[in-house]
Amino acid sequence: MLVVIAVNSVLVYFALQSWTGISTEDAYRKGLAYNHALAAARAQDERGWSAEVAFDGKDGDGDGRTGRLSVAFTDRNGDPLEDLRVTAELLRPTHEGHDQLVALTQQGSGVYAEEVILPLPGQWDARIEARRRDDAFVARYRFNVP
Repeated sequence: MLVVIAVNSVLVYFALQSWTGISTEDAYRKGLAYNHALAAARAQDERGWSAEVAFDGKDGDGDGRTGRLSVAFTDRNGDPLEDLRVTAELLRPTHEGHDQLVALTQQGSGVYAEEVILPLPGQWDARIEARRRDDAFVARYRFNVP
């Protein structure tokens, strides 16, 4: 009986100390605003904007991976979108504490980019948000850092 209690105690300890797996904060509040989120998604689809995300990375100097995160925006007709305010929230899906928010600068021809340092190799999520006046574009992309 003591062995069962000891094993259960160890399992409970590791369960409480491990990663929670929560992918979103304030799920209840976001759930209440679900109809607003659906309307915003419909408006985004009607606008016809699209984005192509790329990360060109290389080994850093021991403190992570450096690279250029770039996003190319086009409208419904394939023309580049200019004069956007673009941010990228970089999220590590399996480790907490490494997230960062980056403001991307306009490079021309609808391309927005910035140099970033990512502390860990592997998969990252980029939550891209672009705004022009009352128009908004929000999308999530996954990319791999070597």
